[in-house]
Amino acid sequence: MKLTTSPLPYLGLALGLLTGCGRDEAPSPAAEAAYSRTVTYLDSASPSQLDSTLKSPAIKALVLQNATYFTVFLQRQPDREAVIFNFLRAKLPANPVGTYSFKTRQDDTPDVSLTYRIEIPDYRSPSAGGYHVYDRTIYSPTGSLIITAYDAERRLVSGRFEVTVPNAADPFALKDDYLPRRSNLTLQGTFTNAPVQDTE
Repeated sequence: MKLTTSPLPYLGLALGLLTGCGRDEAPSPAAEAAYSRTVTYLDSASPSQLDSTLKSPAIKALVLQNATYFTVFLQRQPDREAVIFNFLRAKLPANPVGTYSFKTRQDDTPDVSLTYRIEIPDYRSPSAGGYHVYDRTIYSPTGSLIITAYDAERRLVSGRFEVTVPNAADPFALKDDYLPRRSNLTLQGTFTNAPVQDTE
């Protein structure tokens, strides 16, 4: 299990951009996003499985890009939970439509990295929340992200994904639970018309 009390790169900026800003041009189609989270426990205790489904407007979708990264955010509002897909910009084609498998510790060849973070239920701080974090530094996620549409003119991205994090620490474990239950964590979802924003 990995605990962090610091926001991930770009996450604060993503939250600010998700609130929207005024523009003169005609508005783009509204972004939509949804995903399901299934936690299947590997022991015989109860409950054996927990399922949740989140969708817009509780979930916001956004893409941030710079010269180095192209990052898709699905962010639960407020900052409670996030699914983040990170590409190296140099390895991404100009038209990114396609299927991408998740990079793992064992296989360094695929093209997209996953980070999933969820707020620890009983963690409270005046300055920041604490989060369970699932990424390739600890786990070996499997699955794929499919970018199904890319509108270069309006700078919109759509896609779907399915990922499993095997033998994951319980995402609902409390702050002082140093031996959390183990589980298979599955995330499955879609995003449509996620706006692309440039950043430093």
